[in-house]
Amino acid sequence: MLASNRRRFLRFLTATTGLTLTSYLWGCNSLTFSQSQNQQLEKLTIGGSPIIITVLLAYLSEQSNIQALAQEVDFTLWKTHDRLRAEVVSNQLQISATPTSLAANLYQRGVPIKLLNVLVWGVLNLWSENENISSWEDLRGKKVLIPFRGGLPAQLFFYLANENGLNPEQELDIQYTTDFAQAVQLLLAKRGDAALLAEPAGTGAEIQGENQGIVVRVVLNLQEEWGKATGRKPRIPQAGTLALTSLIDEYPDVIEAVQLELKNATTWAIQNPSEAAKLGAQYLGLKAPVIEKSLAKTPLEMVTAVEAKEDLEFWFARLMEQNPKLLGGKLPNAEFYYG
Repeated sequence: MLASNRRRFLRFLTATTGLTLTSYLWGCNSLTFSQSQNQQLEKLTIGGSPIIITVLLAYLSEQSNIQALAQEVDFTLWKTHDRLRAEVVSNQLQISATPTSLAANLYQRGVPIKLLNVLVWGVLNLWSENENISSWEDLRGKKVLIPFRGGLPAQLFFYLANENGLNPEQELDIQYTTDFAQAVQLLLAKRGDAALLAEPAGTGAEIQGENQGIVVRVVLNLQEEWGKATGRKPRIPQAGTLALTSLIDEYPDVIEAVQLELKNATTWAIQNPSEAAKLGAQYLGLKAPVIEKSLAKTPLEMVTAVEAKEDLEFWFARLMEQNPKLLGGKLPNAEFYYG
């Protein structure tokens, strides 16, 4: 069965991409497959997250050729960083969407994972219905809703606030929320002056606000603020995909297929936003038109972890300026970056 599935994958590879066994895609001269496995992978567990990246992981699980390399593909959605940590540590998730900083944190704590790629290059914005908020200075003394205490949204927000002369823990009223959905609810209930939201939650808040006669808008685009603060492009290696090292070592064919199919998924989502939105609506708890509008605001690009290493290291170093303990006081070594 494995040999048949491998041939099927190679035929798919040639048919869908025009690539033969010689390919630049993996940074080597040939696309080769391990002959060491004697049986097909019994089950592949894949996790999505509450941002647009779930569209790509859902495509990988449901519409890609990955089905040919595993007897069963199980796709689930984690809603909190704690759940992602727990399921990765317990090997319940073999491949998962992840904030890149969380993947690095797990790796530095000795969890046997690698970062496969970066897929999402910044989708965090500060939203508010308060007409008097349009700058960092305007936030002084205001209540800001931030999902995932200690998570990537807070890390980025704190870095940028400090770069703009604000001490967020002393000069702002920070209220942490369980997830983006709770932040949206509190913002629309006017129980916070501003909320830090990723897509599609931000667009969802905008549309829900319209239905309630509330004008919710972006007051700070954190990608643009990152560019201003660092002198770099307004582009943040925010989220990608991790994999268990055991899966990488034992089933390299599967990992190569995952990388290829996520590249295909990214292209498909950009070229077919309506279909991508319908797929995402099955998991994200939002209607397809909301997700389609959100997709237009989301910078998607599949870049292998090795290729994104310089961007990632710069990003991690800035985060460690805010919290030196975040990654154990040092950057991940080269083994963290797959590619």
